[in-house]
Amino acid sequence: MFDTRICCGATKEPGTESYRLVTMSESALAISLGRGPLIGVCLSSCLYGITCLQTLFYFQTYVHDRRSLKLTVALLLTLETIHVALSMWLVDYYLVANYANEVALQSATWFTTVTYSTGFVIDLVVYFYFTWRIWNFTGKLWVVFFMILVALARTTNGIAASILSMLSSTWVAYLERDRGLILAGIAFFVFGDTFSASITAWHLHKSRDDTLRLHRINLLIGRFIIFAVATGGISVLVNTLAFVFVLIQPVSLALTGPMFVQTRLYSNSLLAS
Repeated sequence: MFDTRICCGATKEPGTESYRLVTMSESALAISLGRGPLIGVCLSSCLYGITCLQTLFYFQTYVHDRRSLKLTVALLLTLETIHVALSMWLVDYYLVANYANEVALQSATWFTTVTYSTGFVIDLVVYFYFTWRIWNFTGKLWVVFFMILVALARTTNGIAASILSMLSSTWVAYLERDRGLILAGIAFFVFGDTFSASITAWHLHKSRDDTLRLHRINLLIGRFIIFAVATGGISVLVNTLAFVFVLIQPVSLALTGPMFVQTRLYSNSLLAS
């Protein structure tokens, strides 16, 4: 017979035959701390499928590409696979294995730190790649050094924030105490993506020649400019969304949704370039 207690959200206490209802406060807690990661993992898993297709296309098409680029793509796919697996484990831990367990839901663990830190390492690899690409066609060392500093700053900030979340008693305590650090980290990402897209578009624009003799080359450069601006703009938009979530939902993990998606978008933009 169908058990109506399931409809009411009844959960069984370990070691007893009694049941209790999931209260509205528990439901609100799950929405606040679980919805953001759940949506982020679902969307980023879809983008991971695109990453796999891009990687397959790369190795089949660019057979004679330099070994360093092949190793970079292989490393990126490995990190992406690890990150997706950890993300799914994270969601399973909070929403399945510890369903209606308020204590578990409110606390970060070592693998939440590892999951988010892996995402920041992926961001670092991608940003270093674009730094190398920018150095190739600009030849300006100050741009390279500046972008390396930005990359290291935002990665260090992100990993430090992940470690602090694990050391906090609850997610709410962490979000309230380290809100400034979180906002600063997102601001680093917005600035870094804006700078890299802008410097790429500017130098590509300078290389254009308006003579009819180079018309086809100018069209190709124009497409590169559109690609740089579009990928940078999407990254900035997603990071801005995370920034807004921190401001309007200061004790919620809604910001992690855009974070998961952003990590995958970085990889997609590298493989698309």
